[in-house]
Amino acid sequence: MYEIDLIKNTKLAKQLGGPPIFIDGYLHRANINHHDLTLDIKILSQNNPLLNRDTLVQLKMIGIKRLHFDFLNIKNQLMIIHDLEIRKEGTGLHMILESNTGEISEVWFESIELHHLN
Repeated sequence: MYEIDLIKNTKLAKQLGGPPIFIDGYLHRANINHHDLTLDIKILSQNNPLLNRDTLVQLKMIGIKRLHFDFLNIKNQLMIIHDLEIRKEGTGLHMILESNTGEISEVWFESIELHHLN
């Protein structure tokens, strides 16, 4: 999983009253610009006691230093999330995203934001 301190201070975690759980959610979209990467993720209410319905959220990683995405099985969504881990690494952050079919994607970045989309 991820280091709770990195997520609990985001806008979404404050709205929910705690951090969401991303396991078995769906990555629907990934957008990248010069410095930021934004992931649109559906988190499932069945894994999140703080949610009464499936919720689309936006995970924004600011100040991208390096990234590697591995998508082998693209259907209606980019991937089904098996595990999402974010941890401090040196002076920045490191996200590891594993799909249910074993693909591993990684992003190294400076800071994070997390918001509701619906």
